[in-house]
Amino acid sequence: MDQLIATIEKNSDEEIRVSLREFKGHPFIDIRVYWKPADGEPGPTKKGVTLSPELFPRLKEAISALEAALLKAQLVDRQAAESVHHPEK
Repeated sequence: MDQLIATIEKNSDEEIRVSLREFKGHPFIDIRVYWKPADGEPGPTKKGVTLSPELFPRLKEAISALEAALLKAQLVDRQAAESVHHPEK
């Protein structure tokens, strides 16, 4: 079931991958930093978090609260925050 959902460029040496994965028959959400070698495929690091799908509603609430805090502190632009591409819509 391994399905890459999104890749976010962190810097020239690293990227963050958001994936839906399966381990021992159980699905999970994996948000992990991958290092990018000069040649070859990126490889996973130990930096990341793995969550049960049952925790997704709480993660989504936390991301919404984070967005509100970032907007309030003027650390992100509202228009940029709202212009995120959603392929499923």
